[in-house]
Amino acid sequence: MKHQSSMKPLLLRLLLLLNLPIYITAECACVTVDSWENLKNTIESSTDTALLRLCPFEVTKLNSEEGIVFPHSDMHIMCAKDTREDECVINGTGPTGSNVSKNYDAIIIPDLDNVWLQGLTFRHAKKGAIKAQGQNIQITDSVFENCQSPPEYTGAVVEIVAGSTATIIDSTFRENEGGAIQSHGFLTVTHCDFIDNISTPVWISNDETESRGGGAGGAIMNGNGGYLMVYDSRFDGNVADKNGPAIWSYMDDALDLGSNCGENNRIIDFRQLILGDDTDETVLGYCDGIYYKHTSSNKGNLCATFGGACAS
Repeated sequence: MKHQSSMKPLLLRLLLLLNLPIYITAECACVTVDSWENLKNTIESSTDTALLRLCPFEVTKLNSEEGIVFPHSDMHIMCAKDTREDECVINGTGPTGSNVSKNYDAIIIPDLDNVWLQGLTFRHAKKGAIKAQGQNIQITDSVFENCQSPPEYTGAVVEIVAGSTATIIDSTFRENEGGAIQSHGFLTVTHCDFIDNISTPVWISNDETESRGGGAGGAIMNGNGGYLMVYDSRFDGNVADKNGPAIWSYMDDALDLGSNCGENNRIIDFRQLILGDDTDETVLGYCDGIYYKHTSSNKGNLCATFGGACAS
């Protein structure tokens, strides 16, 4: 096998990650934020590497505003939940910005190490929720709903930049457009749900016609140079225009580590949507697993299904 020599350390790393605590208690009080500007200033002005506990909040970010740029490595941003129902919510609203030189993602991690985001919820972020570059980036217990990717062929609601290492644990991606996750780095996904995400080639947004993601990888796109491991995750009802409605991988560097399930992940004809056709969708195929564009054995265009359908 191509990766056999590196499997033991990779599996050891995964086992350690599977035992990470989802909730961490601390004696210090949480920080109150009451607006997007307040949240942005609180994080960007942080000068120490201690845990920053945020009291549950709901703030609104204009989609035309640039996001929060993390200032340094070794940061842990945590929603201080007393119950599972508590939330720290960032809502996007309004028309999106169109300046391609700006970073509209809600959170930007610019080549930093040991950054942990815990317990955040993103809704209606219309040009990306998180763009991360660095080593040991962790996203846990987070929710991404009704978000969109940036208007380009690279990027998704969550983007992991080439050369980065990241882990996403116990998180939910629901009804996002343009692809939920795109990674060109080393990504581990475990205990996550991907429900009704769509990778569309183009659509009419509220301010312009935009290209989105190239139409492949409705839930996860593992791009050229990326390495992906997925464990105990659910893929249900995700859609692509081309291939890989659940997971699309450029090479066979995406591993199904078991306990994953897939159901109704389908490829459809998006011309109906673009042209405003109200008829039922035309399903071109299904792939309830990992679609490999290329493999080391020179046999591409393969769909490796997961172990079974998802339990209701």
